[in-house]
Amino acid sequence: MKDVLIIEDPETAKVLIDKTRLKILHLLRMGEHTASELSQFLELSPQAIFYHLKILEKHGLVEVVRTVSKKNLIEKYYRATARIFLVSYLVFESEEFEEKVRDIVAEAIDVFGLKVGEKEFTELMRRYLSLKSRAIEEILSKRRKALHKKMSPIIDFLAVMRMVSYPEFSKLVSRYRELEGS
Repeated sequence: MKDVLIIEDPETAKVLIDKTRLKILHLLRMGEHTASELSQFLELSPQAIFYHLKILEKHGLVEVVRTVSKKNLIEKYYRATARIFLVSYLVFESEEFEEKVRDIVAEAIDVFGLKVGEKEFTELMRRYLSLKSRAIEEILSKRRKALHKKMSPIIDFLAVMRMVSYPEFSKLVSRYRELEGS
């Protein structure tokens, strides 16, 4: 298992938007499991879990680590291919990802009662996600030792501290304040 997998393909990044797939990945980062075990944990049918596992496997996010024969059945044990999955800033800058961001933004505007236009807020979110991802990639490029999942809050903190130094981030904050005030 790798420490970090940087996802540069927009299609693979879209796979990570599904909540069920994120739950599966979370469980498989902690250890290996069969589709049956995941089905029980997530209270979903084995067919649904298998469907999501195939998509995750196709995109290189999970892998079969071993198979066990039990009577006439062969059980596959899966695990995540990395401890941390990072969507590259290049993906957030692609036009292909805009629709997915727009869907999340529309819900966020409603949930938080934001008084910001959907189109403008979508662009702000894309730029923010791109800057954050770029900062994380820079931080991870300087690491000297292996990472573990407990490092996630530290990585987030370091990313924010790095983003503050970006002129683009200051412009982003200023633009958001303008929109919020109008």
